[in-house]
Amino acid sequence: MLSVKSVFLALLLSSTSLAAPIRREVPQEHSHEPFLTSVRASLNLNNPDKIQDPVFALLGDAAASAGKGNIADVTCLQQATADQAFTNAKAKGDIQGMTDALIYRALERNSGSVGAISKTCTSLKATNPEIAAVQQHQDPASTNAAAGNKAIVLELAKQIASIGGDPQQALKSGTFKAGTIGDPTAKGNSCDDANDANGCIFTQNLLVEDATAAEISAAVAGVAAATGAAAAAATTAAAAATTVAAAAGATDTCPPQSTVTVTVQPTAAAAAATDATAASTAALAVSTGTSGSFGNFGSCPLPLIKFGVGFDNRKETSFEPQDQTAYAHGSAQAVGIIEQFMCDNLVNKCGADATAKATCASAKTAVSALPAADLKFGIAADTWNGAFGVSSNFRNTGAVDNQGNAIAGSTGGNVAVAAAPAAAAGAAATAALVAAIPVDTATSTAAGNFGSCPLPLIKFGVGFDNRKETSFEPVDQTAYAHGSAQAVGIITQFMCDNLVNKCGADATAKATCASAKTAVAALTTAQLNSTFKVSDCDAQNTACHAAITA
Repeated sequence: MLSVKSVFLALLLSSTSLAAPIRREVPQEHSHEPFLTSVRASLNLNNPDKIQDPVFALLGDAAASAGKGNIADVTCLQQATADQAFTNAKAKGDIQGMTDALIYRALERNSGSVGAISKTCTSLKATNPEIAAVQQHQDPASTNAAAGNKAIVLELAKQIASIGGDPQQALKSGTFKAGTIGDPTAKGNSCDDANDANGCIFTQNLLVEDATAAEISAAVAGVAAATGAAAAAATTAAAAATTVAAAAGATDTCPPQSTVTVTVQPTAAAAAATDATAASTAALAVSTGTSGSFGNFGSCPLPLIKFGVGFDNRKETSFEPQDQTAYAHGSAQAVGIIEQFMCDNLVNKCGADATAKATCASAKTAVSALPAADLKFGIAADTWNGAFGVSSNFRNTGAVDNQGNAIAGSTGGNVAVAAAPAAAAGAAATAALVAAIPVDTATSTAAGNFGSCPLPLIKFGVGFDNRKETSFEPVDQTAYAHGSAQAVGIITQFMCDNLVNKCGADATAKATCASAKTAVAALTTAQLNSTFKVSDCDAQNTACHAAITA
């Protein structure tokens, strides 16, 4: 529990490097001093954002703002500091420096009072997927802190193992024994000694470990350190085909629809690598509405989770939020990290009502009831989504380790999907249905190099921009920010133009886009305007399908 008494800005601004320990009137930011020292050294190698010192990111917002440099969102300062330090250490081949940056990212940040939760970073995405996968510890007296902090330390251990570090060091990111809520000093059971180079939380034996050494070992089983060969394989693998299809979450089934598949033939070597490791995401029926029987989610859509290979350029399977606009968070192998972030986001960003928050809490409970092994598999995402009344099929996506090896026994299982009350049946029948697309997050494939942008994929469904009718829009709204349109040609033209005007794509990518436009233009008028109504479905069938044309 990090808490602020008072901060003299003159003192804070008087030192940018803090090479010599300086005692501050902010308790606990020096409790893990070795990691501050290491991250400071790495950060100072190249600090383009002019972050004043790693210590600022562990303070409350007001105090942290004095040292944020060019980082606009102070809640993202800890992530930005860790990310830059990790990048610098990686450039030197400094595995311990990279490890320390990861641990620093997981340290608890000032929450202002005992039991309070520090905000998560939502406005900035880390450059390094290892950093993006880690969140900061929360006050041990806060709700669900034990489970949440344990998930954080286990994910941290995996990330440390993936870079060749000692995963047991993840335990050092832990915090103190829970304090008493309402403590007027807001200090809890913390310590702060800038003169203790070893960290007072360690020398005073105040560290409360979030997991056992055995649990760390179990968590990293199958996680191998990345090698030069593995990294090279990750950059040369290309998708053998991109097939875009959708599965609706309704209980009825429509007659077979026309599905258009566009296939790009890669080299034989790339295809062979892709067979085992291509990023794939099972079809997911997503309601874009923000208000329903599961609560009002404010400005955000349902907090759904997807599971697959390739998120943040990972070779292994991991979890991440389905909607990266409302729930901007990197991937994680521990589903609990994504769950906690999304439930926190309902409070910190979305303005969700009590019912929505309760649904999120119920979803966490449902996932936590799964066997421990299943928490690393797609069934965890399906269980989470089912709590929101959404049927997904990630449990049939086989788990893969970070060397591209399939993990046995990772598929199958049964999932309960929460039913909406009868009053909401009509709304459920017409809910917006959008398929999760198998997306290769690489920007360079056999289809060309798309520069700074991902593949220009298109989705189709109801509810985009609050429309009642079906329409098209880009899958990635960051690289291809465009509203929905009923004429698919508007979207295809925009995306191809974007490759020239924004992405810096090469000639092959532009030619691929032109070919895709030609393929779409060759469709019949009926195909271009194809849609369906759930009421048209045969009541004896079991699933509805909607075509997505890309």
